[in-house]
Amino acid sequence: MSRAVVTTVGMLFFVCISPAMPESSQEGLKVSNADEMILTALSYIDRSYRFGSESSWAMDCSAFVQRVFRINGINLPRSVREQANYGIPVKRENLRTGDLLFFATYSSYPSHVGIYIGDGKMIHASTTQGIVISRIDDPYWKKRFLFAKRILKDEKEEKDDIKDIILESLRDRF
Repeated sequence: MSRAVVTTVGMLFFVCISPAMPESSQEGLKVSNADEMILTALSYIDRSYRFGSESSWAMDCSAFVQRVFRINGINLPRSVREQANYGIPVKRENLRTGDLLFFATYSSYPSHVGIYIGDGKMIHASTTQGIVISRIDDPYWKKRFLFAKRILKDEKEEKDDIKDIILESLRDRF
């Protein structure tokens, strides 16, 4: 048996016996997609803040959120106020990785947004520190918290499942 066939059969065996990735629920992002989103967000850590900018090196909070979600297949509007109109409301005690957090920083309406990354933390574009991780129970953020939203991913935009990709490749070979 050729080495390629053994490797392909081994991969198929591994994929077929490994448990499926857990899903958070049909209400929001799959856990694996939320993890991908957080990895994308973390890749921007320490970049600068610039109000109104959409540059990949310096951006404001809503441009940061828009960019992270867009890279992961979800289109959001540009401004915080527009982003606040998307998704379903989530109670603070029910937050999941990938949920959006909205704050009133310089006004009574949503003027700041961050992405919840779990363990009481968010990643966001801070006006003074750039893209950083902050605790949401920090007195500054706790006092200004307005609400959270869970963004729904359109089923048509789902990425191909790795099992489907491997099975399709095997069908072509045999």
